[in-house]
Amino acid sequence: MNFDPEKFKKLLNSASNPSNPKDTKIKNYYVNQEYQEFVSFDIDFENVDIALRIAGLLGKHATNFTITTLHFPDTNKIDYIQFIVFKINDAELLAILDQIEK
Repeated sequence: MNFDPEKFKKLLNSASNPSNPKDTKIKNYYVNQEYQEFVSFDIDFENVDIALRIAGLLGKHATNFTITTLHFPDTNKIDYIQFIVFKINDAELLAILDQIEK
């Protein structure tokens, strides 16, 4: 992982709710502290528009990440969308993250 996970969370909070970043749609933000290999977070399926916005942001910046849908038990109905981010390859996005205060 080549980015500060605290700053990345602030960026995600702003992307998920630009008018009020403190009212974030990001759930279960997790950082693999021991190895610093990845961050993961969830977005409820009811906020699929936000998940698509974040996927677009990450994809635009050539980030190494995965997206998984998780379903309610014994149904095909999507409960939430999970992102796992390993590395950001775009110098511009890394520069933006560097400018964010902790």
